[in-house]
Amino acid sequence: MTVPEAEGAGREWLRDFAALLCELGSELLRAGERTAEVERVLHDVAARYGMRVRSFVVPTGLFVRVGGGPDGRGGELDFAPVEGPDLRLDQVEAVQSLVERMRTREVPFDDARRALREVRAKPERFSPAATILGYVLLTVGLGTMRHATVPAIIGYAVLGAGVGLLRLFGDRLPAARTALPVVAAILVTTASQAWAGPLLHEAPTVLYIPPLIAFLPGSALTLGAIELATGAALSGISRLAGAANVLLLLAIGILVGTEVLSPRPPDGPASDPLGAWAPWVGVLLLGFGFLLYFSAPPRVTGWLLGALLTERLVQSLASEFAGPTFGAFAAGVLLPPMAKWIARRSHTPDQVVFLPCFWLLVPGAVGLTSISEIIVAGDTGGGLDSMVSMVITVASIAMGVLVGAGLQQRPKLLLGAPAPPAPSGVEAPADPDAQRALDTRTE
Repeated sequence: MTVPEAEGAGREWLRDFAALLCELGSELLRAGERTAEVERVLHDVAARYGMRVRSFVVPTGLFVRVGGGPDGRGGELDFAPVEGPDLRLDQVEAVQSLVERMRTREVPFDDARRALREVRAKPERFSPAATILGYVLLTVGLGTMRHATVPAIIGYAVLGAGVGLLRLFGDRLPAARTALPVVAAILVTTASQAWAGPLLHEAPTVLYIPPLIAFLPGSALTLGAIELATGAALSGISRLAGAANVLLLLAIGILVGTEVLSPRPPDGPASDPLGAWAPWVGVLLLGFGFLLYFSAPPRVTGWLLGALLTERLVQSLASEFAGPTFGAFAAGVLLPPMAKWIARRSHTPDQVVFLPCFWLLVPGAVGLTSISEIIVAGDTGGGLDSMVSMVITVASIAMGVLVGAGLQQRPKLLLGAPAPPAPSGVEAPADPDAQRALDTRTE
């Protein structure tokens, strides 16, 4: 996309604008946006300021060139790395709110930078105790969806509280962030080996995965597959490599934990599983866990719970009809239009619904199970089968999301009025929001 440069734009102004766009793009990547969407946002914002922009975006950083000729020469170039943990849901909402402001009017640079600083410094919405409770609910919710017995739920809650406390301290020590998955996996595995059998009458392997839910890279796996499917090979490979590295670290931690302490056999018979209602309660617990642990805006509670239940219902019905692969695909198809519909009615960015729904589909849990089966149990056949299942599930979700995104754009092309012609010498932007910005700029 090219637009005419603002008249009288000096070199210093161009440098400031390039740095601001880099800063904005970095926060969008931390918010879990796809690289193609980040580029689209940068182009839309530049069009609002009457500028031409070229960008190169990958999940770990981005280059932005502002100004210059259509051949890419000239202008000002800047770079920003993507550093720090992923944004919480309340921070995602704040970033998206700033993006909408910058798409509709020329926000002064100082105001935009101040807003980004406030996003990074935004305190957690809930107290540390509520945050740990949120992690416990996440753990119990995921565990209940996978294996629901009363003793197992008790084990999920205890281990979830321990890992939640560990993450609370680990997030405040950036130097320990890399080792945190391994340490958490070792502690969870050791504790499960020690008392899962004699106290809970459950196999230790039942308790390994749910307490590690915050480390599971389900959304990274799915986003990586989407990036590959849309032609962003470098970004897709980067995301998939990062997700595989996290899964490997967790599996190594589980392996070390099994070597530190041998499992103790159960002292009594295993408990009977709960009824068919248990997984649905698990979905609700997962939703409340997201609200507390990721500081989601309270007003979206009903919308988020409804979206999670709907995704689970569609996935379950489609799986009964044509198998789990079709179930994952159907859930992916529903996600984009549902998230957009909720965003319009709740005035909340669709990412606030997208990210929890990605976690609900938990392909990361399947991946960790397969890797741990290969490394820990030596079950090469079963582990490879689980890994193939994970790859198929991730691809199905990714294809479903792409189809769903395409379906929600089709009515606009069929029923909407023709787009106004672009001004002479200006290439019309493909994105409708960018077109509106350009029309306002050129009136």
